[in-house]
Amino acid sequence: MFFISLVFYSDAESPDLLRLGYIPNIHKGYRDKFQLNEKEKFDKLSNHKKKKYKILTIGDSFSEQAGFGYKNMLANDFSVLHVDRFISNNQIQTLIDFANGDFFDTFNIEYVILQNVERHIINNVQKLRLNDKIMLYEIDSLILNHKIEKVDYSYNLFSKSTIKFPLYDLPKFFFQKNYLSNGLVYNVDLNSHSLFSNKSNKLLFYHQDIKSTEQNNLKENVDSLNIILNIIALKLRQRNIKLIVLPSPDKYNLYYDHIAEKKNFKRPIFFDLMKAVKKDYVYIDAKENLASKIKKTQDLYFYDDTHWSPIASKIIADKIKSEIEKSDNSTNAQQAFGKKAGSLLK
Repeated sequence: MFFISLVFYSDAESPDLLRLGYIPNIHKGYRDKFQLNEKEKFDKLSNHKKKKYKILTIGDSFSEQAGFGYKNMLANDFSVLHVDRFISNNQIQTLIDFANGDFFDTFNIEYVILQNVERHIINNVQKLRLNDKIMLYEIDSLILNHKIEKVDYSYNLFSKSTIKFPLYDLPKFFFQKNYLSNGLVYNVDLNSHSLFSNKSNKLLFYHQDIKSTEQNNLKENVDSLNIILNIIALKLRQRNIKLIVLPSPDKYNLYYDHIAEKKNFKRPIFFDLMKAVKKDYVYIDAKENLASKIKKTQDLYFYDDTHWSPIASKIIADKIKSEIEKSDNSTNAQQAFGKKAGSLLK
């Protein structure tokens, strides 16, 4: 049992779904095709080099993909400052705190990209404090006192995995359909073998993706979220900063239409509800952008992970770049018109 576990059990931090769900790692060369070690071209707030940046990014693990993330690809064309995850437990609250404090008095920022994974975005606005603020000296203190905590995921002989994985989870993977593995990861059959480059027809996704539909599918919750985002956009606009909102689709949502048997799986409608609200910010509909390419582009999300791949990162980065250029051109045109109108009046 130990040697079976040693061969098939994945104890690495990433891919996360294999580790969390006790899913056997039978596609060991799957990630070799991806460029995952690109040099980081952006600055982190904990180690920034200047005070003026085109873009500030703040988000969750989708914004922490280092060299293969969307923010690193944006850094090919723009100066990018990223707020470290340890500074921002709830990115929406943290951005409010920054806007109410003196952060933007010191840092010259043109655009803020607020990224939030779909499964947590409604939770993150449940108990917001709109008048809270954080000052730069407090941020500096957080950075100074931050200690990196290393989590050990390594597989040990004397653990429950040695018994549970080969006797229960491994056979389940090969002989059972549409089940929840280890109480954390769904393993569901797809109607296609072409969505991932390893030719698997299995969709692995985190159990919270389904659970979050209970609140994400409610119109009143999405309306409340939008009100908060519009308030943040106004706070930033008063400082001549434009807000870009980037909800990252849950893997379950993006691939939902390709699940073979949907009977016991509720359709997520968060992005449908978001389309209908009146927005005072730049909105990146990541689901629409990715779903339009899903039939022709494999591995938009990693087969074995909750996150999108470098392929999707580039699609998202290109869309953001396009929106920024469009906004800049509009601003320049307005300024040029204002100058011309002013000279005519004189």
